[in-house]
Amino acid sequence: MPCYRCGTRQGDPEPGKGSPWQRGVIREHQVLICPACQLAARAELSRCPGCGSAHLVRRLDQVECVDCRLTRDADQADDADTDDADGGEATASEGAGGGGLAAEVARALARVLGRP
Repeated sequence: MPCYRCGTRQGDPEPGKGSPWQRGVIREHQVLICPACQLAARAELSRCPGCGSAHLVRRLDQVECVDCRLTRDADQADDADTDDADGGEATASEGAGGGGLAAEVARALARVLGRP
């Protein structure tokens, strides 16, 4: 998954070191943020209603705070707004990543298989 702001792809971290990339939730979607974009992205991250932390993860239509473990259902209205902005709702074959991931996989396969 690329950085949601600049599109940079995450590489493997050095052995023995953790990844400098950050994950977060923005408009009910989990995103990755590269080290160069983290400062600018800080204001855009969703925050926990319990403790105010931005350390959130999204799993199976729920958003969980990593710090205080408060779990809530993801707001389905925000998901629908995002799907409409992408040109329609995600189909079952597109999965949780929506049309963007399916299109990205199709482009990668076309490159590997030498198709236009």
